[in-house]
Amino acid sequence: MDWPGGNWQNIATLAATIAVAYVFVLWISIIAWTYRDIRDRSRDAAFQIVAVLLVLVFNIAGWFIYMLLRPSETLAQAYARSLEEEALLQELEEQGICPSCKRYVIADFVICPYCRTQLKEPCANCSRPLSFNWVACPSCATPKTKVAASSQKEMKPVSQTGEARESAERQRAASP
Repeated sequence: MDWPGGNWQNIATLAATIAVAYVFVLWISIIAWTYRDIRDRSRDAAFQIVAVLLVLVFNIAGWFIYMLLRPSETLAQAYARSLEEEALLQELEEQGICPSCKRYVIADFVICPYCRTQLKEPCANCSRPLSFNWVACPSCATPKTKVAASSQKEMKPVSQTGEARESAERQRAASP
């Protein structure tokens, strides 16, 4: 029996050759894709070699195994995630923490709103908060005034509770 393009053995041989070539090109493509993918996901040379050899030896089955075992994110994605985490941590650090109650406070706070501990002192000219170690206000350039030792004795701590304040006022009123 003759086929339109010749005998059927020639057509079967041609179809088998095309199928083998297709599988070979697919196999080489999967190996190349695996190499490029693992290079983007890991810096470990041994892991890269094992991944490529897995696909080289086991073909599509090796590729499926590789897809199960490969790292879930690329190095670029991991780097972007770490930058984002670092930015969030820096944002938390910029807020500051009260030394007494360990709660987060904003940098512009003069006192802690939770425990009333004095965090900064206000500028004498513009009332903006000044850190204790600054010698002048960065906003208005007013030099920071030194509080005299005698006036410090008269000042009561901001972090006192209501009962402690009342007893200190009673003692002050009782003394001549």
